[in-house]
Amino acid sequence: MMKINKRFVISGMIFFFLIYGGKLFNIRIKDVTLFVFNCPYNLSTAIEGSCLFFTEIFDSNLAGDITTALLVLGSGILSILIFGKLLCAFICPFGFIQDVLYKVRGLFRIPKIDFNEKITTSLNVIRWLLVVVFFVGIGFCTFCPVRYVIPPLAGYQTEIEIGFFISIFVMGLSFVNERFFCKVCPLGTTIGLFNKISPFKLKKNCTACTECAICYEKCPMDIKEIYTERETADVFMSNCILCGECVNVCPEDNALKITALGVPVMKSSRKRYYKKNK
Repeated sequence: MMKINKRFVISGMIFFFLIYGGKLFNIRIKDVTLFVFNCPYNLSTAIEGSCLFFTEIFDSNLAGDITTALLVLGSGILSILIFGKLLCAFICPFGFIQDVLYKVRGLFRIPKIDFNEKITTSLNVIRWLLVVVFFVGIGFCTFCPVRYVIPPLAGYQTEIEIGFFISIFVMGLSFVNERFFCKVCPLGTTIGLFNKISPFKLKKNCTACTECAICYEKCPMDIKEIYTERETADVFMSNCILCGECVNVCPEDNALKITALGVPVMKSSRKRYYKKNK
């Protein structure tokens, strides 16, 4: 049976608002963007993603309109500073699509594919290369898989280019490997650069940790430091999407927690662990 958690429900509601808000609710917030993959080629969106404007700023009409450029780019940066990695966990439409695909796989009991450390290391290299490609602006939209998924879901046609075939590959892997695209996402990686000043953080109490590795096994991003770190409380890696799964499954009280401006908003609990695993 498909397991539905609060994060999935919240991100689903945000997904429908962002993707179909312009058409269903007649809400279209112009010149304001969110630093997520919500493709601007979808003309029904309520709030556009910042992707197109950051990767092709000098090729767009914004180059000659300073006021609009400041609003568009400034709001994108502001969304990073306000929401941090919650953009990945709750707000990114493409993240929600991947969550749906992975849950459908579980519903039909199709075996998942786990990546070994060698592949994970290779993906880390790829995600940093994509950050460079993204900000250099060398036609990222041409091969971006999001462009060939989100606009069609909203009823808009896209041309069949190399990105169409890449999207099939990405969607296929996201079906059998949780949040596959997030492992190489240039937007998520960029947001991670601001983790130090983000209001939301993932913290670890190393003395409470028993190194059971359940958190690592559950982490969709394969972040090993969550359980191997033994000296510092900072386990908020740049590729973390702040989904909270590690906190949810940790069997030790307060070993892991998510904080907002230093205040715990989610803590690991032995009681919750045993309640879920009776």
